[in-house]
Amino acid sequence: MQFPSEFEWIAPSGLGVLTHYMPAHYSAGWWMDSAPTLEAAMAAVYELYRSLKPVAATRNILLPVGTDYTPPNKWVTEIHRAWNARYVWPRFVCGTPRDFLDAVRTEISALSPQSRDMNPIYTGKDVSYIDTKQAQRAAEVAALDAERLSALAALLGLGRYPHTALDKVWRQLAYGAHHDAITGSESDQVYIDLLTGWREAYDLAADARDRALDALMGQVAVDGRSVVVTNTLPFARDGLVRVRLGPGLRVADPAGVEIPAVSEHGTLTFTARDVPATGWRTYRIVEGRADPWQDLPGTTIENERWRIVADPARGGALASVTDLATGRELLTGLGNELRLYEEYPQHPDMGEGPWHLMPTGSSLGSGDAPADSVRAETSPVGQRIIVTGQVGEVAYEQVVTLLAGSDRVDLTTRVVDYTGADRLLRVRFPAHVEGALPVSDVAGAVVGRGFALPDVDSAEHPWTLDNPANTWFGLSSTARVDLGPAGARAIGVAEIVVPGPSDAPRARELVAALARVGVTATTSTASGTRYGWLHVDSNLPDTRIVLGGPDTNPVAAELLSRCDPVFSEALTSGARRVWVPAERPLAEVWRPSADLRDLRSLPALIVAGPVDELVDDLAGAVIPAVCPAGSERLDDRTVALLAYGLPGFAVDPSGSAPVAHAVLHGLALRRLARPPRAAPAPTGRRSSSSTGPTSSRTPSWPDPATGGRTGSPPRARSSPPHCCPAWSPRRTDLRLTRPTQQASHRTRRTGC
Repeated sequence: MQFPSEFEWIAPSGLGVLTHYMPAHYSAGWWMDSAPTLEAAMAAVYELYRSLKPVAATRNILLPVGTDYTPPNKWVTEIHRAWNARYVWPRFVCGTPRDFLDAVRTEISALSPQSRDMNPIYTGKDVSYIDTKQAQRAAEVAALDAERLSALAALLGLGRYPHTALDKVWRQLAYGAHHDAITGSESDQVYIDLLTGWREAYDLAADARDRALDALMGQVAVDGRSVVVTNTLPFARDGLVRVRLGPGLRVADPAGVEIPAVSEHGTLTFTARDVPATGWRTYRIVEGRADPWQDLPGTTIENERWRIVADPARGGALASVTDLATGRELLTGLGNELRLYEEYPQHPDMGEGPWHLMPTGSSLGSGDAPADSVRAETSPVGQRIIVTGQVGEVAYEQVVTLLAGSDRVDLTTRVVDYTGADRLLRVRFPAHVEGALPVSDVAGAVVGRGFALPDVDSAEHPWTLDNPANTWFGLSSTARVDLGPAGARAIGVAEIVVPGPSDAPRARELVAALARVGVTATTSTASGTRYGWLHVDSNLPDTRIVLGGPDTNPVAAELLSRCDPVFSEALTSGARRVWVPAERPLAEVWRPSADLRDLRSLPALIVAGPVDELVDDLAGAVIPAVCPAGSERLDDRTVALLAYGLPGFAVDPSGSAPVAHAVLHGLALRRLARPPRAAPAPTGRRSSSSTGPTSSRTPSWPDPATGGRTGSPPRARSSPPHCCPAWSPRRTDLRLTRPTQQASHRTRRTGC
């Protein structure tokens, strides 16, 4: 690594936490445990001490003891006694991680600041056992809605807040979110055992949500039979609503004007417009027949914003997506194409399982053969294309929908049947945004990501560099360098190079400012190794920021010595920040098993002026700089895919220009058992610009004599039986010392 094993890990909020990364892996102490004698065990520990000593930030060194499936270490306490009785230094002390971190804090207060992501490493975790991710999200959305609605109901005196039920919900979700559960790295049997937890979490949350919503909707005054659509988000929104009504019934606004709707399989579908924040909108139920979907000639659909063309000869994939507002074509190739990747049964190098993506480099595309069927349909709510086809062992159905009056495109892919094993299914959207970089949302921020390499043979190149996306990803820029007449450059993942180790803590405010605008960074020193070698790291930077001019930072001096003299002249003339473009475009150097350590492999910003000024400029996510030679290009727009139930993504740099193919990973199809599903999550994979999932139900309602009020207040129901977690031994740590880190529409029908 480019920094000490103890550092301050800084979040996008700017807050940091003392962190230790395990440079010898968490199973480093295994060699001590496997020693045949105490003498051999002490010798093994001493060798580990010698190897860990150079990277420690203080005289305290952490040696983790214990690993997966191992009993308590047989030598750890004996070493503690025997070594310290024999030697004065170093001392070996048994302790906990807290003991170690407290000892570090007593010796050092200013640490090397880092905001970099330590991933992607185990990229298979994002897609293996995909239904567990969907179940977790469904339960989380239900729980958040339950909390909001139950709080409102309690404040209005409509019942007690369901503390017990929601406490159990979050405990189950936290348990299911640990690193051998939702990650999909467990065995089939453990997977089956875990399903009960997600099921219970969803059922308890949905019950609390529905009881609170019933109580609140009972307070809404309605004129006759009505559908009440609620919005639990803190802003007004539109959304598609589905509700089952009797034959010959449809909905109208309060003035009696019929709402455009379509009837399909006994369900009425319509668009609820401008539903107030944390509020509701009421629609009257009136007599009238809603039209069904009607056939539309050809394979083209459009609304006020988009025109979409499907190609039946190429699997029904999208040949064109045109933005009618600008006339711009979004696609640079087949869009919404399914790619089926062959995978190794186990990792060809590490021999490990589904927590890796293990492509063989061989893949099939749905665009390689004609679709089984492609048809276009129209209705009062919009138009859609329905595609069925086969790619390899996967039978699929895809639906592309354009709602009337909407600026979004809804895309759903459903796996109808699958008979193979060791396959990964991706949905591919090639789009051109010049100069843009991958970006995605995380739990509380939007961050830049690196390009990925999804088409590699993992036997030769182990890192595909996929990343998780919480709800969306795209091609854009989180922050940029404004070069005036020379253009602009996006930055997403940076290396900050300081002159020496003592200078690293002084870069903290810059690291925090970059993190706040979505740029993660590794802080390194001029004398250390450069960040950007996939052989030892699992992610790569796209930019370097060199703090200090050539007189203070040796990296700045070396870089300028290899460039046109005009860059040095710019600094001599008083420029505070000088941008030095890379020798080659990023897409040319970002290749399988890439090595970007050479100073000319990446562009660099040399900061000769005060760092405080740079921090102030980052408040607007734009860094002004001069570029005396060369230029950069950056389109000022974003192409993004919003994902529902799709946690993994990759953006692939292809061609000699910075053109990216956004690849949305839909499903990992591996050798799994087929137990019951965890929770009622959508069977399709949805990608759209909607704020979140929409859903509806037709509840049972109380007698009209009660005025539409629910018969009982919200309450927590008793928890059903659940499985106890498997016992695992607590890890013992040996501390070594030396001198010197949604939205949901609910549909209600009242007054019946």
